[in-house]
Amino acid sequence: MSTKRLLSLPQIGLLLLCAAWLLPGLVGHAPWKGGDGEHFVRLWLLLQGGEAPYTDPATPPLYYWVAGATAWLTSPLLELADGARLASGVFVALAVFFVARAARALYGAETAWAAALSLLGCFGLLVRGHELNAYTAQFAAAAVMLYGIARLPQAARGAWAIGAGAVLMQLAGGWAEAVLFLLLAAALPVLLPEYRGTAARRGLALGAAGALLFAAAWLGFLASRGIPLAEALDLARWLGGEGLEPAYFPGILGWYAWPVWPLAAWAVYRARRHWRTPGIVLPVGALAGLLVLYAFAAHPAEAQGLILLLPLALLAGSGLFTAKRGAANALLWFAVMLFGFIGLVLWVYWSAHDLGVPARLAARLTKLGMTHVGELRPWTLVLGVAVTVAWGVLLARVERSPLRPMLVWTAGMTFIWVLLMALFQAPLDRRLSYASVAEVLAARVPDDACIQTHQVRSQQRLLLAYHSGRLLVPGDLGCNWLLVETRRNEAAPHIAPEWVKQWEGARPGDRSDRFHLYARR
Repeated sequence: MSTKRLLSLPQIGLLLLCAAWLLPGLVGHAPWKGGDGEHFVRLWLLLQGGEAPYTDPATPPLYYWVAGATAWLTSPLLELADGARLASGVFVALAVFFVARAARALYGAETAWAAALSLLGCFGLLVRGHELNAYTAQFAAAAVMLYGIARLPQAARGAWAIGAGAVLMQLAGGWAEAVLFLLLAAALPVLLPEYRGTAARRGLALGAAGALLFAAAWLGFLASRGIPLAEALDLARWLGGEGLEPAYFPGILGWYAWPVWPLAAWAVYRARRHWRTPGIVLPVGALAGLLVLYAFAAHPAEAQGLILLLPLALLAGSGLFTAKRGAANALLWFAVMLFGFIGLVLWVYWSAHDLGVPARLAARLTKLGMTHVGELRPWTLVLGVAVTVAWGVLLARVERSPLRPMLVWTAGMTFIWVLLMALFQAPLDRRLSYASVAEVLAARVPDDACIQTHQVRSQQRLLLAYHSGRLLVPGDLGCNWLLVETRRNEAAPHIAPEWVKQWEGARPGDRSDRFHLYARR
């Protein structure tokens, strides 16, 4: 089957694969411990107090505006956290769309799907793209800007994407990234004659002018609200101090961008003698510039590194079509064996959880805090079988083409993710959220009572308040209930005799944090 036919006939199938990657995991569970809970807490506080997100650099407005909008639009059907989490899906979908458009502009129409599938195939995007994550807004904005820069040699219409992407990037808190991409676009004419034409210069000038005008207006608005320039630009993000880790992002790219980076490296190697083309200089320049910029990031974390995947996906989309047959087949069969093995492991764990077989593994799951072990869930079984059969049918029907290795890889990742959500989303929700602890508080503490907290961290306190519907306040405000949190190996707290312990426990299987509930005598 020719590449042309593969890309022209099953467009709906490829779109369904993208939807299958994107949608499961976005809804159907409470905010989980970690980044998901952190961003939800910020959104909930904004909605509770009516505070504007631009007043705090930690809450860039674009993501929280969109999250608030998706939560409101879906409120008749979805819980607040589920509706808000759809914002991440919106931004990831935008990033995939514009990286495909950028690949089409740089390398030709046949590479559009290759770049999109390469991006979705990255390990680093799988979890971070399915949680409440404000960095997905920067991810989408960067894809728009890269598309605009890629389009400049062809038409001045790339100006709208550069300007719009820069505006979105500013609203997403990525001021430094916006400046970096504008500087990169301005530097391209030095190396590439394609960017020296009248249309390219006009497009860059219009896009940059629009971005600068918006920046001036936005910063002026923030200044009128009493927000200092350093806070408006979130300069603290780049003042690392003791948290400076310049090797952090280069160190994680080996797994974070797998299997895209080997294909990207191959594309660069193959073009080593004829590298002065937009398809090499633009993504390589973007990747190098981002790595230099992020070397100065304060307290870097993997959720911030999503933008790094964009230039790598562009290069990989190109490299996929020139990869040697042996390397392409190795990627394909590695995907089949790896995801087939992981799928088998998931089914063994399902058998232990739902059927109690093997018994030793079932006992281990119970010890880890899994509830309802040994109880069959029929709909879970039906969904899991359907997902497994769909993956098998795809493997049997996909035909030869340069796109096949990445298609099989991304379909395998999608299979594992959807199977995990189908079989274990409910047990994972119980394990990773604070809903179970909140149920205890709701059952034991009267509706109109307040709970003072001691050593309970802010995120946990707010998530417990959200789930339980009770007022949890730090410090002593005369409440008749007290909640204390202790860490692993920490001595039991010394509590005054006026308090009587009512309950002690933790999230299922959690050995690091323990909660103690007291009532005043």
